[in-house]
Amino acid sequence: MRDVVRLAKGSIIFSVVVTGFTGMLMARRSLPTWYEATWILVSLTLSSGGSAIMNNLFDYDLDKNMRRTLWRSEAIDRVGAKKLWALAWVASAISLVPLVFYQRWYAAGFTVLAIWSYAVWYTRYLKRRGPFGAIVGGLPGALPVLIGAYGVSDRFAPDVWLLFAFMMLWQPAHFWALALKIQGEYAKGGVPVLPVVFGDEYTRLYILIYGLSLPPLALAVGLAAGYSWFYLIGSGIASLYYVYTTVRGIYRKEQYGKAFFASIIYMLVVMILLNLDILLA
Repeated sequence: MRDVVRLAKGSIIFSVVVTGFTGMLMARRSLPTWYEATWILVSLTLSSGGSAIMNNLFDYDLDKNMRRTLWRSEAIDRVGAKKLWALAWVASAISLVPLVFYQRWYAAGFTVLAIWSYAVWYTRYLKRRGPFGAIVGGLPGALPVLIGAYGVSDRFAPDVWLLFAFMMLWQPAHFWALALKIQGEYAKGGVPVLPVVFGDEYTRLYILIYGLSLPPLALAVGLAAGYSWFYLIGSGIASLYYVYTTVRGIYRKEQYGKAFFASIIYMLVVMILLNLDILLA
């Protein structure tokens, strides 16, 4: 069971649940009912966990060649690939049941897209074909915002779509900071990530392009739907922290890890501020 939980990538599930719940709040501008929140978050958990297990199964051979991910292949050997495939498919199918039952068709469609784009499109094609797969590969990480929003409402909300765009641009910058730190591992595994193919300087440029686009988007989210000064000031401070830490971190090899973790903190703070702004209004 411990192996299954680890293969389901709990850190990614946590991110998916946080962004999905934020999407729900933004669509309603209030708390959803407890049962709505429960079945949507359970759906997000199952779809995320199921697609993560598929990702690990597809990456079995790659993971065996990287020290950081070797444990994944070992866990698959212990549990058994057939059992894990069955579990992944069952979890993914069950994740759609409440969305279909309550006729949340947009949310169901986005869930199918998230599973397919992560487990198949990104893992089997984009990741292996070139260094820019992370750009479109951010789609499954951004879709939980829309799944949460359209799980409770069919209303078009500009702030929700702006947050979706924020997550789409956040994902590549976040991943490339990690790729800088462990590029040697990716090189051993034969994964053509940006720093392996084009070098550190080129990767830094792309991190800056994508990273510096995030503060204006975070501001636009607040302005588009009339969020309070609490969010606007708080997100502004978080943006300054993110830009400073990222610019400082990506030009010093010993601080690549700090740039990576700064992106996580930044994303979580923006989500928390949005939640608090809505709940305290």
